[in-house]
Amino acid sequence: MVLASGCARLPKQSSGAKARDRFLATYAAPHGPERGVAGISLKRAGKGQGSARVRWAANQESLAVIGYVGPTRALEASLQGDQLLVVVRHYDVGVSGTLRREEGLDGRLLRFLATPWDFSLPWVRGALEHAAIEPAGAGWRFQGAIEESGGFTLELSERGEPRSLSIRAAGQDRQEIRVRYGPERNDTAGRIPGWIEWSFSGSVVLLTIEDIAPVDASKIRYRPAIDPEWKMLALEDPEGRALVRWLLGITEGGATEP
Repeated sequence: MVLASGCARLPKQSSGAKARDRFLATYAAPHGPERGVAGISLKRAGKGQGSARVRWAANQESLAVIGYVGPTRALEASLQGDQLLVVVRHYDVGVSGTLRREEGLDGRLLRFLATPWDFSLPWVRGALEHAAIEPAGAGWRFQGAIEESGGFTLELSERGEPRSLSIRAAGQDRQEIRVRYGPERNDTAGRIPGWIEWSFSGSVVLLTIEDIAPVDASKIRYRPAIDPEWKMLALEDPEGRALVRWLLGITEGGATEP
């Protein structure tokens, strides 16, 4: 019985209102801090591909990430509200500063896109509660706006599981980011996809989740140690913005690897 309950699928939803209620109760319920481990691969259009392992910890609007290439810690990043800090150890370079909403990617949107299976953030849940919902094939489709961050479309399976998400960011370039969700697994943290795929600006990122579990918030470290000899850039400077966009795989004016 325990095995059967762990593998049980969600029942088919008979109406849009029921599908919304079940989705919010299952995927948007408030929870405490979490940490996770996953493998990640990145394909850039015309620029090859690479892979790494990542560990992260998230608590409400804050996120800390460490990326490993083999046994080497290659990247550390943190996001607290709109304050972004990234250190690329391979290049002895980093960037810090405030994300600006007018450029189409504020801290809240970036925080959600980093863990797009977690719909519990209050502003995300609020957007889903006010979104229009309509049948889409055998499933359902949410359509709505994320305040000043842009519009979104979320498609669910006939059983109310997330299948795809499209976000059209605000700003001059109107970037569209698409997310696909793999089959679900029943983890310590609840129902989560086994994998998540982002596609944007010709880049494709695949995250294969290994584990997600609760974590003590006091043990999350948001400020990595920075060597005084490293080159630290300001996010407000063109060079700093170019570095962040390169790391995110966003094309802008022919930005190249640092």
